[in-house]
Amino acid sequence: MKIWFTVLYLFLIPYIAGAQIDSSLVEQDTFVSVIHTQIVDHKIAFKSELRPLVQVPGGRAPFYTYLWDFGDGHFSTAAEPIHQYQKAGDYEVTVYAVNNYDDGRKPKRPKKKVTVNSALASLEASPSPFEESFFTSNGIFQLFKNSDAKPGEDMAVVAGVNTNGKKGKVLLLTNEKVAGLDGFVLAGQSNYYNEKTDSALQHKEINSLWANVKQSTFTKTGSPDYGIKEERAFVSPNEAIAYFSDLHTAYNSLATYEIDGSQSETQFTLINLDITEDMLVDTNAIVTITGVFIPEDGIANVHQMDVPVVKSHDPNKMSIRPARMNYRFQKKNKELTYKVQFQNDGEGDAKNIRLEMFLPGEVDLKTFRLQALYPQCDSCLTADMRGCYQYDIKEDGTLTFHFKDISLPGTGAPDITDQDSTKGFILFTVQTDKKLKNKAFKSYTNIYFDKNPPIKTNNATSRFRKVFSPLVTLGASSTFGTPTNNDIQYKFKPGVQFGVGIAPIAPYRKPYWQAELYTSTFKEEATHPLTAAEGVIQYIDENGRNTEAKYNSYTINSKKDFMTVQVPVQIRFNINSFLSTGAGVSLRADFNLKHQESITYDTENANGVNFQITLPQEVEKDKMSPIKINPFWDINVGRVYLGPALGIRVAYDVHQKASAGIYGIWRF
Repeated sequence: MKIWFTVLYLFLIPYIAGAQIDSSLVEQDTFVSVIHTQIVDHKIAFKSELRPLVQVPGGRAPFYTYLWDFGDGHFSTAAEPIHQYQKAGDYEVTVYAVNNYDDGRKPKRPKKKVTVNSALASLEASPSPFEESFFTSNGIFQLFKNSDAKPGEDMAVVAGVNTNGKKGKVLLLTNEKVAGLDGFVLAGQSNYYNEKTDSALQHKEINSLWANVKQSTFTKTGSPDYGIKEERAFVSPNEAIAYFSDLHTAYNSLATYEIDGSQSETQFTLINLDITEDMLVDTNAIVTITGVFIPEDGIANVHQMDVPVVKSHDPNKMSIRPARMNYRFQKKNKELTYKVQFQNDGEGDAKNIRLEMFLPGEVDLKTFRLQALYPQCDSCLTADMRGCYQYDIKEDGTLTFHFKDISLPGTGAPDITDQDSTKGFILFTVQTDKKLKNKAFKSYTNIYFDKNPPIKTNNATSRFRKVFSPLVTLGASSTFGTPTNNDIQYKFKPGVQFGVGIAPIAPYRKPYWQAELYTSTFKEEATHPLTAAEGVIQYIDENGRNTEAKYNSYTINSKKDFMTVQVPVQIRFNINSFLSTGAGVSLRADFNLKHQESITYDTENANGVNFQITLPQEVEKDKMSPIKINPFWDINVGRVYLGPALGIRVAYDVHQKASAGIYGIWRF
């Protein structure tokens, strides 16, 4: 018996071990990452040892970017920072490293406990260059991300507040409803300044919070800053409630915490967000994270941060917003927002940067509107042409944007301390000149740094959400000719039909399914062949007397009213926006609503005069017919994507033979 237990245990070891592995969103490398420290002039110098980067074959040189968390509420983005602690104690230091242009796995996140004694501590603050240049948008409140959103990984967001000694509340809004996915999950938050995390705010509490706001400043950044700043004063609490309620309801997720300005004049909070793999459908999209800081004096700051969703950490990329649209509600002149990002990874400054953008044919390039750019410079149409930009449309439809005589530092320069200074971007909007077809459309950019070969970005793809289109039909149907079966001649009278159905919304140049449920009515008249037979019938004549008559033949006639229930299933194809066709089969059952039958006798009276007598017969209604399978072919003419159209359907039934229906259809 022990032998069998041993064999079973050995067999199950791989499964038991696999079940005990702590699974993460993305498989990490097995390299042991460490942090090294060294005392330099009563400060601590930090250096990380991460796995060697793996260059993509034929790709650009990979590199790491860093976010250091010193464990005391201070941060740095330097590769090898030096930090001055203000208080003695034990601190846990973490480095968040992002592997750019790398073909390897996500590096492990190293941590190290450092002990600071009184000899190393200094009450004099020594902010890092990252902290000194943090509040570029409004000087009060801002968000920073250490990377773009790569599904399956996580992202560190730093929320910075210049409190001016005031208490207040910070709200973080994530998961835009327009994106359709809850791609960000709150995984953790620091509390270096005794931040008090709130539970879910009730409706009355949050409205009371909005009502206390007297003024708000809105700023927006990507990487780097957009330079967008809008100020707004509220004349009444209701106006403030309406403004912030619209902002709040645009997102699915809300995280809040309270801060106390007495803890520190400047406070930084690190928030960890897991990025779910559901966001894989939106890579190359731009989503936003919005932070709101409401101090006790009611002078609020709203900071919105654009976050590109990416498949890999590549600083040269193109993004689009919206990445997923609703076909049902689109307008003819749909506005699309594009962002092209680039980074100089050389050692010298880039002087001329040219972006050649290939946009879909549905876009009207004449509607190009520049929203923001970096490096900041004026148009070359101004008097001062030193350090300027210009754009034009080539004959092949390429939109070219040119930075001329600028100076964008390279990541390889020895004096670079701010990685954002090596990055540039343009943010612009264009409009479509007609309604878009229900298909994915792609854009990309070739980026030229000085005289170097072009760098091709990813494809920025926008597509429509996969939703269903309900439909309603109303029409009439009729049978061709007068079918005959076993010498019984049938006549069918037209009836009405009403139905509902469902199909994918507005498929473009690809087959699709459509299912319906509809009911229709029709009348059937049947005439049996003349039967030669002799007999006597009794009937009541016009005077009310019982009378007998001899007959020598008779004919049976019947009339039936039917209601039909059908479930048609078909494969359709939209030939263009005005014509579609389909074929399929319909499961059909007929229900007999009314049944009348009579017999007409050919008789002769005593005087030898021939005449006919028709007598009604008592009959039972038919039971439900067996379920039949009827093939059919269908064509629609009109607005076959959405809206009204006219349809013709030809079907075959064993009993009725060929029948046709004409109907109106409306797709919603």
